[in-house]
Amino acid sequence: MAIVGNGVAGYACAAKLARHGIQPLLIGRGLPVDRPPLSKNALARGDLVLLADEQRLADLGIEWLDAMVGDADLASGILTAEGVEIVAESIVLATGLSYRPPPIPGIDAAYVNAAPRGMTGLVDALPSGPRRVAVVGGGLIGVETAATLATKGHEVTIVEVFERPLDRLHDPIPALAAETLVQLGIRFIGGAAVEEIRPDGELATVCYKGGSLAADIVVAATGGRQTAPPGIPRDAELPLAVDGAMRVPGFQAVHAVGDVAVVPHARFGPIVFPHWDMAIGTGERAADAIARVDGQLDRLPYWWSDIGERRLAEVGWADAAVEWREEDGLHVGRDAAGEPVAVLVVDEPRRLREARALVAS
Repeated sequence: MAIVGNGVAGYACAAKLARHGIQPLLIGRGLPVDRPPLSKNALARGDLVLLADEQRLADLGIEWLDAMVGDADLASGILTAEGVEIVAESIVLATGLSYRPPPIPGIDAAYVNAAPRGMTGLVDALPSGPRRVAVVGGGLIGVETAATLATKGHEVTIVEVFERPLDRLHDPIPALAAETLVQLGIRFIGGAAVEEIRPDGELATVCYKGGSLAADIVVAATGGRQTAPPGIPRDAELPLAVDGAMRVPGFQAVHAVGDVAVVPHARFGPIVFPHWDMAIGTGERAADAIARVDGQLDRLPYWWSDIGERRLAEVGWADAAVEWREEDGLHVGRDAAGEPVAVLVVDEPRRLREARALVAS
C-alpha cells in the first residue's frame, strides 16, 4: 500500500490506514508538513509545522520514504522513486497542487510561501528588521501572508490583477478583506497585472500595469495549479474525477485524494474543494475504501482564514448558493429551493456549531 505525496491528504490517508491495521508506505520529500496554510501558521512561528516526525510515524506504524516518485506504471502497481522500485497492491495519489509562479520575467527570484522551501527561505530573509515586502497575488494565501508579515512590523503591499482582495470569493468576503487590510496598514493595488520584476542588488522593482514599486522582498502568491500525478498522462483532464471510493476510473487499485481529485459528495455532487479539511476527508475516505469499509463522502465542506485579528469561517458548498442574506449575524447562502447550503461566520468562531447545524438541517 503506497501513498504518493506526504501533505495533509496523504498523511491523513496513511494515518487512517494504520488505524485499520494496514501498514502504508508514505512517499514524499521531507517529513509530512502542513502545506498550505504555510502562509500563516508556519510563517508566524518561523518554522514548518510538522504533521508527524519520524518517531510519530513509527509509533503509528507508517513506513516513510524520503523521496519523490518520478515514474509510475499504475496498471501494474509499480512506482519508481529516485532509483527505488516499489510494487504496491494499492496506490493513492495525493500529490496536491503545484505552486510554480506564472511566466513573469524575474518572478523566479520571489519566495513562494505556499511551499516548504519557499517559506523557510522567506523566514531566513526577514530577521534583519522591518522590510518592504511586495506580495504578488491577493487570494487567500497572499492576503494571509501579507497580514502575518504586517503584524510583525513589515511594510507590505499587495499587487493583484483583480480589483478587490479575495475577489474570487462571494460577497461580502472581498469587502471584509479590504477593510482588514486597511486596518493592518497594508497597501492594496488592485486591477494591476504584474509585468516584470527587476532585481537591483538587494532590492527589486515590481513593475505592474500602471506603475511600479520598490521592495526588499517579493513573495509570489499566485495560486496553485493542477499537474498530472506520476503515471497519469499529461493531457489528462485535471483534477481527476474519482468515484465514491476515491478510485480513479480505469484503475481498480488506484485512488486520488485532496486537491488532485474531483470528488462525489453525498449532498452536493462532484466538487473540487482545495482546503485542508476536505484533504483530510478525502484521504480518510480512500483509506476506508481500501480497508473495505462501506461509506460515502458526506463530510461538510469547511474552510477558514485568519487575516490578522479577522476570522472568516465557512461551512457548506458556496457554489450551490444562488442567494446570500445576512440572517441574525450569519451570512447564509441558499439554493434555488431556499435551502441553506453554506453559512459564512465572521469573527464569531463559537457560532460554527450553529452554522453547521443550519446547513446540515
